[in-house]
Amino acid sequence: MLSQHIFHISNKTIRNKVLSYLSFMKLETQNSTFKIPFDRQQMADYLNVERSALSKELSKMKSEGLIDYHKNTFIVYSI
Repeated sequence: MLSQHIFHISNKTIRNKVLSYLSFMKLETQNSTFKIPFDRQQMADYLNVERSALSKELSKMKSEGLIDYHKNTFIVYSI
């Protein structure tokens, strides 16, 4: 679990950190719809990014049609 965390935060951009984490969760649950065990602040802390920057990146990804989300439930369409 620690090595996975390091793998996610070792990415340079916020988008890559988010994509890494969401891809892992999609594989872990074997489903494109899943719940994460974090709220936004906890997710930002886990990925070592600012909450506002994380929210902005998630909104961009949603508008691009890559993901959808409501609170801590995510749907990954294309990663």
